[in-house]
Amino acid sequence: MTDRLESDEGLVSSGSLAVPGENLDKTIKTGTVLRVEVACAGEGTVTFTVTSGTAKTAKRVDCTQPMTKGFDFTTAGPGLTIQADSPEEDRVGTAYMVSRIS
Repeated sequence: MTDRLESDEGLVSSGSLAVPGENLDKTIKTGTVLRVEVACAGEGTVTFTVTSGTAKTAKRVDCTQPMTKGFDFTTAGPGLTIQADSPEEDRVGTAYMVSRIS
């Protein structure tokens, strides 16, 4: 995930639980197919929720499993929001990255 953040090619958004993300690509339109990658570390779980218009997908991640989880998401509006929530907020670290699928 770090290598792709450094390249910035196709990057749409990135952030964490502590640092809310922002849309880096202002050209997102309805029907854009994106790849969402989420990760967390620590003791607990995190639910990542991706929303665009009427489209919404939530993925729960177990932070004790050190792997990135990815899924495709198609926008249903011109904007994109991502939220990371955890009941163990003080015991987990999170990261996410959204990129265009070429």
